Amino acid sequence: MHTPPAKAELERILRGIVGDSGLVVGRDARARQCDPLRRRPVLAPIIVRPSNTTELSETVSACVELGQTMVIHGGLTGVAGGAYSCEDDVAISLERMTHIEEIDAVGQTATAQAGVPLAALQTAAAAHGLMYPIDLLSQGSATVGGTIATNAGGNRVVRWGMTRRHVLGLEVVLPNGIVLPALNRLVKNNTGYDLKQLFIGSEGTLGIISKAILQLVPLPTSESVMFLAVDDFDNVATLLNLARRLPILSAFEVMWSDYYELMASSDSGRSPLPRGHDFYILVEMLGYNEASDRSTVEDFLQRIHDAELIADVSLATSARQVRDLWRVREGSEVLVANMSPFVSFDISVDLRCVNTCISQIKQALSNRFASSRFVTFGHLGDNNIHMGVNIGPETLELESEIEGVVFSQLAKFGGSISAEHGIGQLKREFLQLCKSPEEIALMRQLKHSLDPVQLLNPAVLFNKRPL
Repeated sequence: MHTPPAKAELERILRGIVGDSGLVVGRDARARQCDPLRRRPVLAPIIVRPSNTTELSETVSACVELGQTMVIHGGLTGVAGGAYSCEDDVAISLERMTHIEEIDAVGQTATAQAGVPLAALQTAAAAHGLMYPIDLLSQGSATVGGTIATNAGGNRVVRWGMTRRHVLGLEVVLPNGIVLPALNRLVKNNTGYDLKQLFIGSEGTLGIISKAILQLVPLPTSESVMFLAVDDFDNVATLLNLARRLPILSAFEVMWSDYYELMASSDSGRSPLPRGHDFYILVEMLGYNEASDRSTVEDFLQRIHDAELIADVSLATSARQVRDLWRVREGSEVLVANMSPFVSFDISVDLRCVNTCISQIKQALSNRFASSRFVTFGHLGDNNIHMGVNIGPETLELESEIEGVVFSQLAKFGGSISAEHGIGQLKREFLQLCKSPEEIALMRQLKHSLDPVQLLNPAVLFNKRPL
C-alpha cells in the first residue's frame, strides 16, 4: 500500500479532476455534520464533489493510486455512522450529481444520478402521473444512491416493499475506479448474475453507486388516513391482518404509549386522540378510485368498530388533517428536543413476539439503568420497530452498554439489530448477533475481492478504528 501524499499534493491532484468548485477543504469541510441526531463533524480534511460519473471514476482511481482511503457521503441522513470519517480519509460527496436524466412514462421508470434527493425524484415523477414509493421523513435530504446503498425502507414497505424491489439497474464505480454499467431497465432479465444486488444494501463497501434506473408506480388519486387508539396488542395484530386484506393499504404505523405521551405533551399540536391508551395506530390507504376507496375505508372502520378492536378513532377529512395526523408519527424534532442525548434503535422482530420482546427490552434496561426513558414506534406491517433510549447525561458514554442490553434481549427472539438503517460503524461490534461466522466470512471475501486494499468505506461493517 502506498503512503498517502501530503495534504497539499492530494488536494492539487483532486482539484485537477473536479475543479475549484468540486472541493471543500479545511474549516469549510469541518463545519459540516455527518449525523442528523448528534454532533459529528466531518473530520476528513478534503471533501471532493464530482459532478458526473467520469469525475467520480477518476477521483477513485487517483485515490487508489495514492493508497488513499475514501468515505462516501450521500444525503448524510444515516444514523449508523456510515458517513463518519477520520483525518486520514478523503470524503467523496455525490451532492453535485443531481441530474434526473429521464422519466419514462410508458415503462414507468426513472433514470437518475445518485445524488438526486428523493423529494426531487418524487416531484419529477408526479409530473408524469407516477410515484417512487420509497417514502422517508428525510426525503428532502436522503438521496437515490444513499437509499440504495442502505436498502432503505420507510413508511410504505407494507404495500410496495424495500428499495431493492424498485431497482432495475445500476451504474457503479468499483473500488478500482472501473465503471460497471449494469443499467438494466427490464423487469425480466435472467442473463447470469444479477450484479446490482451486490451493491444494494452494501453500505458503500463494494462500490459507489453513480446512477440508477428505478421502477415507479402510478401516482395514487385517493388518500385516506385514520388514527386509532387501541388498548391491547392482540387487537393491534388483528387490525394489521384485517388491514392487509385491503388492496389500498399503504402504511400501518404503530406508536406505543411512551411515544404518544411525548408527542401529545410537546405543545406542538400532536394529540388527535386523548392520552391514556396503550397503542396508537396511523393507517394510510392510497388508491385509484375515489368512490370505491371511500367505501373500502368505511367498511373497514365499521368492521373494526363492530369487533370492538379500537377504543377511539380520528379520520382525516381534509389534506390538512392528513398532514396533522402524519405529524404525530413524524415527530423527530420533538424527540430530539425532549430526549437528547439518546441512543436510537432500528430493530426487526417476528410480529408474533414484538410486544413481548419490547417489554423485555424495556425491563432489562430499567433493571440496569434506573433512570431509563423510552420512546417506541415503528412500521409494524414489516416487523420494524424504532426505539429511542435515554438513561441520563451519560447516555452516549454508555452507548455500547445500552446496545448490549437491547441486542442481547433481541437475540432471544431471533430479531435483527438493523431493519433498515444498516450497520455502519456504530453497530459493527454486534454484527455477529445477526450473521453466522460463515456469512461474515463470505461478506469479507466479497469485500476483499473487490477492494483488496480496503480503501472504500474501510471502517463500515468490518474494520474497527477510533470513531
